Amino acid sequence: MSAPFDSDLIRQAGPLWIEATHAEFLAAIEAGALPQEAFARWLAQDYLFAKTLVAFQAIVLAKSRRDCHGPLIAGLVALDSELGWFERHAERLGVDLDVRPHPVCRAYCDLLMRSAYNEPLGVLLAMLYGVEVSYLAAWSALEAKGPYQEFIERWSNPAFADYVDSLRRLAEGYPHERAQAAFNGVLEAERDFWRMAWEG
Repeated sequence: MSAPFDSDLIRQAGPLWIEATHAEFLAAIEAGALPQEAFARWLAQDYLFAKTLVAFQAIVLAKSRRDCHGPLIAGLVALDSELGWFERHAERLGVDLDVRPHPVCRAYCDLLMRSAYNEPLGVLLAMLYGVEVSYLAAWSALEAKGPYQEFIERWSNPAFADYVDSLRRLAEGYPHERAQAAFNGVLEAERDFWRMAWEG
């Protein structure tokens, strides 16, 4: 198991880990056979999710101690860049980003923001690690080829893996009794998000 995935949180998640990181949507991406409507739905909803993740991570940063600042600030800078990247692709592909959040996306965003305000740092770090490590695993399982190669490479490259590993170390440095349940909750939301992107 490589460093970003060498975590008891993953090992103790059981089948949820597989459910959160494997999906029909992803298989269609790798095959270059994703319906355009599914891609447009994913792009718009993931953009809305990324905007919420900025707010969530900013609150985590505000609650954190000095040793957490470097990775969390770097993550916020990367998220800001990612929003611009989404916007450029949406414009190029004619995808409208000014849409209402799907109920599944809204539930995931609400989970993050509710937790950001109510949970302690250790729980929030486990959740943030869950968001990013499941994404790394999902995209890293795909061969970087075809029309979606740039998307696969964006979330499977060594720099992203290093960032995720820094989040793993932070989560391990601030253990909490509710961390596993919170991590599992993120995996459930990831599983549902992939299904929503595929099924509508």
